[in-house]
Amino acid sequence: MQKETLRAGLFGRPLSRSLSPEVFGIFARLTGAAISYELRETEASGLAAAIEAAQAEGWRGFNVTIPHKRAVLDLLNLADPAARAAGAVNAVRFGRAGLEGLNTDARALLQAFEAHGVAVQGKTAAVFGAGGAAGAAGWALGRSRAATVAILARDSARAAALAARLAECFPGTVFSAGPFEAPADKPDIAVNATPIGMYAAGAPPFAPGPECVRADFAYSPGGTDFIRAAGPVSIDGLELLVAQAALALKFWAGLPPGDIVKFSGEALGLLRARLAKGQ
Repeated sequence: MQKETLRAGLFGRPLSRSLSPEVFGIFARLTGAAISYELRETEASGLAAAIEAAQAEGWRGFNVTIPHKRAVLDLLNLADPAARAAGAVNAVRFGRAGLEGLNTDARALLQAFEAHGVAVQGKTAAVFGAGGAAGAAGWALGRSRAATVAILARDSARAAALAARLAECFPGTVFSAGPFEAPADKPDIAVNATPIGMYAAGAPPFAPGPECVRADFAYSPGGTDFIRAAGPVSIDGLELLVAQAALALKFWAGLPPGDIVKFSGEALGLLRARLAKGQ
C-alpha cells in the first residue's frame, strides 16, 4: 500500500537561506514517512489567500517565518499559551477547530536548555530583538523561572509592549526593555532573536563573557559570529531549527514523543555533516 504523503511548507520572505526542506527530507528518510515540503515566498497582502490555497491542495499544515509570525496569529481559531504570550506562531495545522497554531520556537529553546543542562531558574538573561523569536525566548525564560529578562531592541515601544505582556504571564520574573546595545550588567544567558548572522553579517552589540550561555535563532553553515564567541554552552540555530521541525511533525502527524527525541539527534548530526561537506 502506498504511503499517504504528508504535505506541508513554509510561508515567509525571504526564504533563500532556509534549510527547512533539507531538514524535513532528513526526517522523511529517518522515519520512513512520505513528506512533501515546499517553500512559498509570500507577501503580507497575499498570506491569507496562500493559506487557503495550501489547504485546498491538501497540506496538513505549515510553518511560518519572518515577517508573518505575528500576522498569522490573528488568523487562528486556536493558539497555544506560548503563541499568545509571545505574540507569534510558527507552526499551524488545519485541525478540527480550523487553523490551530503552536509556537515551536519557545518549546525548542526549552528543550535545548534541558538537553544542555542549563539551569535557568534565578539567572539573569538578555534577549536581542522584539519580534516573534524574541517573544518565544522571553516565554521560555519566564517559564524556566529566570530572575530577570531584558528585551533589547531598536523599536523601544515594541520591546516595552513585549516585556509588559510577558510580565503578566510570569510575575515571578522581572521583564524590562532597553535599547539595542550591550546590557549594563553582564547576563548569565544571552539570546539572539534577530536575523543578524543569517541574512545579515555580524552579531548583536554584545561580547558574551566566558561564563555566559548563548542561544542563537539565526543559523549559518559555519556558525554565526554570536555562537562562535567564547562561552560554556552554545545553542545554535541549527539545533533549534531541527527541534522546531520535529515539534511541527508531531503537531501535524502525531509522531510519538520518543521518536521525536531519537530522530532529532540523528537529523541534527546528518544536517551538520551535510553542511560541513558543502563549505
